[in-house]
Amino acid sequence: MIEKRKLVIILVFASAVAMASLCIASFLKLNMLNKQLKQTQLLVTKMEDESRRLKAEREKVTSDNEKLQADAVSYLGINTELQKEKDSLLEKTKTAQKLIESKEAELQRVKKILEKIDLKKSKAQKEQLEKLNIERDEALAKLSELEATLKKERGLYHYNLAVAYSQAKFLDEALASYEKAIFYDPDNADAHYNLGVMYSNYKDDPAKAIEQYRQYLRLKPQADDREEVLAAIQKLGQ
Repeated sequence: MIEKRKLVIILVFASAVAMASLCIASFLKLNMLNKQLKQTQLLVTKMEDESRRLKAEREKVTSDNEKLQADAVSYLGINTELQKEKDSLLEKTKTAQKLIESKEAELQRVKKILEKIDLKKSKAQKEQLEKLNIERDEALAKLSELEATLKKERGLYHYNLAVAYSQAKFLDEALASYEKAIFYDPDNADAHYNLGVMYSNYKDDPAKAIEQYRQYLRLKPQADDREEVLAAIQKLGQ
């Protein structure tokens, strides 16, 4: 009797365990199915979103295609007009080119005629021009010579006038005349010397006196009074 009870208990326990195992397996399977369902729902949602996006892109592509077709038709019309204008311009260009070539040929012909005329004129004028150049050079040489002579004469005039003023004791007038003398004739050594004397003794200007004495010695490096002038320059420079 006791053995039968144990057997019954074991069977009941085994049945309970089997039931529990079955419940657990069912729960796990149900949980897995729920996860798969959620994943499937997410996938469906993504597919729906992708479908809507593709539909929108298809509609945009269709719209763009229609616009391109319209633009193509418009472009063909414009291109036809442009081609006509191009052909017209080409025709006008050819006409203008022919006219230019004709004018250039005429221009070259006239140039050759002018070159022949200029050649004849140049031959006739060359001798005359050479003669005129010789006469001009001679005249310029004479003019330059006359100007140089005139300057020296003016310089000599003012030098002599300065000497006369000095002798008459009109020292300011003498100084001004010596300045004019070397303005017209910078190579008048005696005028430089006399100016040096006046700047030294009358105006008390050693710097200007030294400058005039040096100009005198430059123009007359072998002057008889060279040593005296050098001594005067040294004294004024102290």
